Amino acid sequence: MTPLIVMADGAAPFWLLAQTGTPAAAPTSAPAVPSSSASATSGTSTAVADPNAAPPSPLPSLLMPILLFAGIYFLLIAPQSKRNKQHQKLLKELKTGDEVMTSSGLFGTITQVKPDRFVVEIAKGVRVEVNRANVEARAPADQPADEKKA
Repeated sequence: MTPLIVMADGAAPFWLLAQTGTPAAAPTSAPAVPSSSASATSGTSTAVADPNAAPPSPLPSLLMPILLFAGIYFLLIAPQSKRNKQHQKLLKELKTGDEVMTSSGLFGTITQVKPDRFVVEIAKGVRVEVNRANVEARAPADQPADEKKA
């Protein structure tokens, strides 16, 4: 026979429930008092489950995942999609003579446009072939000397 193990609140420990499948000692409870007599004597009422009551609506439990997905969409997916569309538009508009910056930080001028890459001149006589996807942006235009001082 197993020893009787009871916690301070009268419940059995979880590991004992897992081993035996039944609680070692059932907690004691006071008998239920009908709500009408409780409210008449003490001014408070106890909750009694009505068997004819409708079950709670599943709307709140369904609404939370929908709101979570909508938040993720508007914070992460939509802005990334917008950036991808702008980048694809930029790549379609680039032509020979445009100054560009690659994703590795090289600045240069496009000398030739190929279907899958650009030939970029990064210094006089130094040309490299760059994958289309690695062209990050158009190079910013140089500012006049007067604006740099301000």
